Amino acid sequence: MYEFRFDVVWQYLPYLARGVWITIWVTLASTGIGLVLGIVIAVLRLSSNPILSMPMRAYIEFFRNTPTLVKLVWVFYLIPILFGLKTEALTSCIIAMAVSAAAYIAEVVRAGIQDVPRGDIEAAEAVGMTPMTVLRRIVLPQALRKVLPPLANTFIVFLKYSSLVSVVGVNDLMYRANVISTTTFRPIETYTVLAFFYFVLCYGLSKAFSRFEARMAVDV
Repeated sequence: MYEFRFDVVWQYLPYLARGVWITIWVTLASTGIGLVLGIVIAVLRLSSNPILSMPMRAYIEFFRNTPTLVKLVWVFYLIPILFGLKTEALTSCIIAMAVSAAAYIAEVVRAGIQDVPRGDIEAAEAVGMTPMTVLRRIVLPQALRKVLPPLANTFIVFLKYSSLVSVVGVNDLMYRANVISTTTFRPIETYTVLAFFYFVLCYGLSKAFSRFEARMAVDV
């Protein structure tokens, strides 16, 4: 009968916990960049000019329908080959996850923009606002407020996707758990503890978004 020995893993807990900061940094940096890119892509995707909208549609479809792990490997190995630039594994992973997150976020933001009442836009135009001002002051604030729940879900998904960066040697939570597992020969205990770490991070992020959403609702 298998004997669970969490005490063996417990002594490695400080080592595993240090990987939390790498995981958080990869998630925040990639989704932050992805949010900015996603907003730009969503706006261009809704353009009536096919020269602007078609490439954005292709970008969204391609990056939403290819595995994140494949994109991590592409960026990690192809940037030095194509451009002669040597990038750290952490930087490569942030770039790969950012361009992937941008595709998902773009679709979420696009839905929010399309849900903004047409009357609000027409009223802004009637008082002389330029299209860019209407977008910045009327459309985007309303759109982002409407799509906070799906945006939160996207951020949580990419927090879990961040575990893939261990494949290219980034010293995150998953990488450290793999080291502990092979050192102690206690994979069940190690990955159980790892699951607890990810649960706390994802649950905490979910609660943070819920509070922010509630505050935004009060301010309306």
